[in-house]
Amino acid sequence: MKSNFYALLIGLLVLAAFPQATQAQTIRRVNNVGVTGPNIYSTLQAAHDASASGDIIYLEPSSISYGALNCVRPITIIGNGYFLQQNTGLQLDTRDALVGTVTFGNGSAGSRITGCVLEGNVNIGASNITVERNLFTTAYCYIGYTPATGGVTVNSIVVRQNFINGNYSLILYPAGNTTISNVNVSNNIITGGISTATSQYTRLSGILISNNVLGTLTGSTSANLEVDNAVIKNNILTYTGTNNNFTPRNNAYNNNISGNTAFGTANGNQQNIPPTSVFVGGTASTDGAFQLRAAPNTAIGTGENGTNVGAFGGTAPYRIAGIPNVPTIYQYSQSVTGNTLNATISTRSNN
Repeated sequence: MKSNFYALLIGLLVLAAFPQATQAQTIRRVNNVGVTGPNIYSTLQAAHDASASGDIIYLEPSSISYGALNCVRPITIIGNGYFLQQNTGLQLDTRDALVGTVTFGNGSAGSRITGCVLEGNVNIGASNITVERNLFTTAYCYIGYTPATGGVTVNSIVVRQNFINGNYSLILYPAGNTTISNVNVSNNIITGGISTATSQYTRLSGILISNNVLGTLTGSTSANLEVDNAVIKNNILTYTGTNNNFTPRNNAYNNNISGNTAFGTANGNQQNIPPTSVFVGGTASTDGAFQLRAAPNTAIGTGENGTNVGAFGGTAPYRIAGIPNVPTIYQYSQSVTGNTLNATISTRSNN
């Protein structure tokens, strides 16, 4: 009964967040823990297949995966966030919205996915796709690729405010005669690196890589940054080893910090800065550990135009726990007086 009541509250919050959906869009809920009704589905693919262009799909908290998705129409997918048991007080229900492999194929231009725990790869094979505030557990984010077609020409891709695990976590995939253009990779924590498939550095243009952390907290694992024709600024490359994990390939790069000599010292870049002197680390949450230590700190105010360097700097800082920008329930209590149920619900909006 309590779970059903909580699911009802979620539905009301989503309606409040997207009032226009009652007119031009449909909100479709995905729940695999027993809640049923109109526009409620047990898998993400089923919700997608029933949707029309512009619909909003809300994945409700669950310990069971909602499965893979082959997306062929423009939709918005919203989860619950991640690391919620570590970052307390952000969501009442701290379970995740687990998703398998997601492929944005032909017809899906304009889609957005946020607040999900991604247990499979994200394959971006369409233009105008936004991937933000998600946790990639051990998966990759491929830009300009789908398993069915291989390389695909894409443009206007945004990958921001994600926590991405794994080696070569984000891969740009120009292949054959395909091109990748106008890509914004910003304010992510990427424990692996950013590179291109099979070392194809050409046919990239308009690539912005800004305010990311690349590598681990200790700097003990190499995270490469290997792209061409990119503007690279305000990033922290944590690796302290001696091998060269950044090669300037027709890039403009400024105001970055490296744990080794990768960026040199020209144009506001800093070198040989150990990540342990930059991040709070310690007992903070998995993503909160990448916040900047208090001053004095070489990452504070040393970015372009005086911004902070790293994922928590810039105009759109990384959001702890990937909380999506919809209202959330973070506290609920109830009591019974006679035949009256008294409930207190605490909600907040999120930017």
